[in-house]
Amino acid sequence: MAKFLTLTDKCNCYCTFCYEISPTGEPHVYEAAFERLVQEMRQAHEDEGWKDIVLTGGEPTIMPTFLPAVTAARAQGYQMIAVATNGRRFAYAPFARKAVDRGLNRAWVSLFGHNARLHDATTRTPGSFDETVEGIRNLQSAGVEVTCSVVVNKLNHRKLVEYFDFVGSIGIHSVSMMGLKPFGGAYLNQDAVFYDLEEGAPYVNAAIRYGVAKGFEIKTMGLPTPTFDTQGTRDDNNRALKYFDYVLKLLGGDPYCKGPRCETCFGRNVCPEGALPGELLVCKCKMVNEQTMRTAIQEGNLTSVEAIASVTTATSGCGTCHEDVSRVLRSELEGVPFEPCRGFSPAPTRHGASLDTPDEWDEKRDQSGRKSLPVLSGGPERVL
Repeated sequence: MAKFLTLTDKCNCYCTFCYEISPTGEPHVYEAAFERLVQEMRQAHEDEGWKDIVLTGGEPTIMPTFLPAVTAARAQGYQMIAVATNGRRFAYAPFARKAVDRGLNRAWVSLFGHNARLHDATTRTPGSFDETVEGIRNLQSAGVEVTCSVVVNKLNHRKLVEYFDFVGSIGIHSVSMMGLKPFGGAYLNQDAVFYDLEEGAPYVNAAIRYGVAKGFEIKTMGLPTPTFDTQGTRDDNNRALKYFDYVLKLLGGDPYCKGPRCETCFGRNVCPEGALPGELLVCKCKMVNEQTMRTAIQEGNLTSVEAIASVTTATSGCGTCHEDVSRVLRSELEGVPFEPCRGFSPAPTRHGASLDTPDEWDEKRDQSGRKSLPVLSGGPERVL
């Protein structure tokens, strides 16, 4: 899996379910300081062993730092240099060619319907469907491997068979199907985007079976089973859970989205408000919950995070749960409350849910599970 780095939360679309939309109206202002971004890219490759990188947003291609970031990734030796994008800027063939010439070789392009009516209603940006499709074609012509990403929602959940037919007709054979996140725009526009899972599952499942039978490579993320039949797809639910955890920590463990949707929320077990006692997932890569760790500490008389990791496999994925594991240990040994969301501070480049680092345990890691970086000049750090 790849290292994800966020260039900006700004975008040239306004999707109904966008998780970057603030429910209290704050504008999008975040831009990663370029020097800090390049430094973190270098650390990820040289110190942590990542070979692949994904530049994401917001919409990363609208940033003047996008092409320089692609150039830097190639210079640093990354093998896969990818972008998660709405594809609109790639409708300009010279821009697509520049990106490829600098090293871009993979793209996840958000396409939310098989026609302009569905897609443009979702992005709330007239003409975006035509631009996105043209961007896909330009990327393919330049030799970029393209996956279409679709968020399953109220508008499109009955039209996904047609979706597979359309993307297949433009030469796409890889699709990411994602469930709704209850944050941001989806929270504000609940009536427009959420649908009854029991009513909708037959349509979604039929589309998945259709896509699998047609030979599509399908990745599913945030579609809870058994409601959804994801057999034959690649399960990327760990990354969805890690994103839930990230947002919940930004919110201090008190999510504004809590309420009637909790019982069916895919991220319930990473939410201190939603998880049943002891079932809060502390390590999302290896799916190790709080009670499993407490039992291991008690039965093995464990006194270090490394010892817990050796018994439960926690922290042996991306390592970002290291601090939470240490908090469980302190709670068990000292009797203090376990508060995973207290005192959380995101990385300046807001890197997201990466999976499967090649590292073994590294005692030089800091408490966040990442090696420390110096604070560099180049713009204000992100304050959340």
